[in-house]
Amino acid sequence: GGGGMPKTVDTALLKALTRAEPENVLAFLQSDNACDVETGARLLDGYDMHHETVQLFKGHGEHRRALELLAKQGQGADEGHVLHGVASTVEYLQGLGAAHTPLVLEFSRWVLREDPVEGLAIFTTVTGGVTPLQNDDVLAHLRAFDEDAEALAPEGDDKAGSLRVRYLEHAIAAGEEGASYHNDLVLLLLDLVLRARARAASGGGGAGVLAQRHAAGQEPGALGKMRAKLLAILASSDHYTPAKILPKLPMVDLYEERALILSKMGDHQQALNLYAHRLGDPSLAQEYCERLYNPDDEKTQEVYLDLLKVYLRPPDGAAPMTNQAISTMSKYFSRLDPAKALDVLPPETSLRSLHNFFESAVRQHSEHRNNLDITKALLRADHLKVSDEYQQRRSRRVVVTAGKRCKVSGAKLGTSAFLVYPNNTCVLLGEKSDVHVCPVSGRNFKESPAD
Repeated sequence: GGGGMPKTVDTALLKALTRAEPENVLAFLQSDNACDVETGARLLDGYDMHHETVQLFKGHGEHRRALELLAKQGQGADEGHVLHGVASTVEYLQGLGAAHTPLVLEFSRWVLREDPVEGLAIFTTVTGGVTPLQNDDVLAHLRAFDEDAEALAPEGDDKAGSLRVRYLEHAIAAGEEGASYHNDLVLLLLDLVLRARARAASGGGGAGVLAQRHAAGQEPGALGKMRAKLLAILASSDHYTPAKILPKLPMVDLYEERALILSKMGDHQQALNLYAHRLGDPSLAQEYCERLYNPDDEKTQEVYLDLLKVYLRPPDGAAPMTNQAISTMSKYFSRLDPAKALDVLPPETSLRSLHNFFESAVRQHSEHRNNLDITKALLRADHLKVSDEYQQRRSRRVVVTAGKRCKVSGAKLGTSAFLVYPNNTCVLLGEKSDVHVCPVSGRNFKESPAD
């Protein structure tokens, strides 16, 4: 057969090691060798050396045979066997990567059934510098597995779709910015949240989960966990498509999620309306404004004015929240245009109720005016100082008599071109060594100007 002498020698060496030094067989097979695979496999099987057989197959690129043996031993009855369980298969598959995508997907199935968390590590961790599998391939694979698992899951199981959620979280944390992945994660989490709420409403999530008001994302059990994840990605991600997600939300629930999506769409009044009126929590509306306000951004510089409009123009004919509006004006006067703020107030608003707002606004205006006056005075003084210095320098003169000589060469200046330093030292133009340094005193007038 092919391989010649090296194959014969290495196969003979393998036979000798299995008999005399079985503890060294694995190390031998992990090194480069030319063993005959079929002969070696029969030999090792005779000694029940399955771990070594896997290495023999791996070293010669027989990955399918190696994985079949790992699957057989991993699911075998002998729980004490070194290859029992999923760990060895997970490690093997992590080292194959995208070049062996069909094999990785095929042999990951039994691992995912046995231990979904460990099975997911096949796709989230790679070893040996191999290229990871494509996200689309993994998601399609996990989708089918999630659907199968969901069909077999008992009623009320919280793990439906959880493999795709975990994988997408990993991909996004690793820098994946594709809108499809962010959209998929949001929609998966939304589906899980809606399922959990339905179970809670029917009594499956524990008595009183919905009857008692919990902050969004802090509900007991799976509902709180999944909702916290959903709120987090809606707030932090800029890569999902709000217009695609918004229609999927229920109309009379999940207002916090709706507000975050509306915020991404730039519809701040609608978002604030949900906080102030649907949820009835003005503090959430104020937190929203504090989080988004930016005086240099046209999209958010008037978010506090939007809040006033929400307070004073409530939906469904409800009474205006005038006191909340006036309180907001007094507290955040520096972030409001006074004229625009007053313009949205009802005509019947009493001046007395606006006393604090006017006082704060006038004080701010006065402080701003004073600061401008001080700045103007300082600039004027600086201008006068510079002007005076300029006149002094312009008035400086040097008298050149018939006998005046160059301080370097001693030659008479006469009608020749010469240079005058700020200390009145005169030097013929051709004799200067440095225009900034006086040749007599050595003073550098660039670094130390004349008084």
